[in-house]
Amino acid sequence: MAENRRVRLTKRLMKDALLELLESKPLEKIKVTDVCAAADVNRSTFYAYYSDVLGLLREIEDELIDGSPAMNSGSDYSEEKFLSELEEYFEFVRQNERLFRILLVRRSSDEFNRRLIDAVMERCSPVSSAAKGRYTYVFCESGVVGILRDWISDGFPVPSGDFAALVLKLCTSAAS
Repeated sequence: MAENRRVRLTKRLMKDALLELLESKPLEKIKVTDVCAAADVNRSTFYAYYSDVLGLLREIEDELIDGSPAMNSGSDYSEEKFLSELEEYFEFVRQNERLFRILLVRRSSDEFNRRLIDAVMERCSPVSSAAKGRYTYVFCESGVVGILRDWISDGFPVPSGDFAALVLKLCTSAAS
């Protein structure tokens, strides 16, 4: 069923309210009543769209991941093309600083971190079924999340292109 403008507005109000609340307290301390009060909606309205606060958060995360730039691979895929797409992705992070700061730095959920990196890397860095390939991938995934978190926290001191080159270099070195 397509959402009309009123539904989209109501959901946007609830999402903005949750993000505002997440800036000051952990998810575990946020209740449906808090979101409703901040968004100025009734509990019944909240429950018409979400079963709980986690469901609302999951939709915010999904929208962020789905809205991120596509990373494509194929027979003509090169390191140069990957670097360009990685730079585009990091520029997307910079443009969506508030969301990433709340979801990746402030909240720092292992599940979200993994989903985020998997969404970026799954088509670009095929994981070998061999244990070495899998562990290298996990190492790179964890490292990228860590330096991405610091890059955001530090206010993006390195340009997106330089940051993308650094990430590519570190992951390439780990894989060899």
